[in-house]
Amino acid sequence: RVTPKRARTSPRCVTEKSASKCVTEEECVSGASKVRPTEAEIRATHLALAALHPEEVKRVRAERDNRQTRSVLDSLVGTLLSQNTTDTNSRRAFQELKRAFPTWEAVRTGDPAAIEAAIRSGGLAAVKTERMRSILDTLIEERGECSLEYLRELPDDAVKEELSRFKGIGPKTVSCVLMFTLGRADFPVDTHVWKIAMSL
Repeated sequence: RVTPKRARTSPRCVTEKSASKCVTEEECVSGASKVRPTEAEIRATHLALAALHPEEVKRVRAERDNRQTRSVLDSLVGTLLSQNTTDTNSRRAFQELKRAFPTWEAVRTGDPAAIEAAIRSGGLAAVKTERMRSILDTLIEERGECSLEYLRELPDDAVKEELSRFKGIGPKTVSCVLMFTLGRADFPVDTHVWKIAMSL
C-alpha cells in the first residue's frame, strides 16, 4: 500500500537561502557550478580529515563492514526509526522492536499498539508504526515476502526510485541505506552536515 507523495525536489538541488540553485552532476564534478562545496573540495577535505584522524577511518570502516551485513530492510527501518530522535533512542527502539517481534512478518501482522510500545523510545511511535507496516504490506503484495534484498542488484537510481515511493522515506533516509548498507557512493546530507560543509 503505497501512499502517493508530492513530487520532491531533486537531491542535486541545493536549497540553502544564499545558494538556492539546481546544479547538474557534471557541474559539480567540473566545478563549473557556483554552488559550494564542489565535489573536488569535498574530496580534498575528506582526504585531509582522514590523514589527521586515521583511527577514525579504521573505526568507520569496521562499522561500515558490519552495517553492510545487515539486511536492507533492517537498515531501512532502523533509519526510519532514527528520524526526529537521537541515535541512542533510535537504537533502543530498534532493539526493542526486534526483541518483541523477531521477524518482519510478525511486525506486519502484529498488534499496532504493541509495536508502538516497543518503539516508543524513538518518538512518533504511531506514525512510524503505520509507515513500517505500510512498507511491509507493500512488499508482501508486490513480492510475496518482507524483504528488500533485491535492491542489492539494482543501480542507484532504481534503488532511489523504489525506496522514495514509500511514505516517510525521503532523500536522506535513502542515502543512508545506499551508503551504509549497499556500499554505494552516496552521501546523506541534513541541515547540520550542510552547515559544517559550508564552513570548511
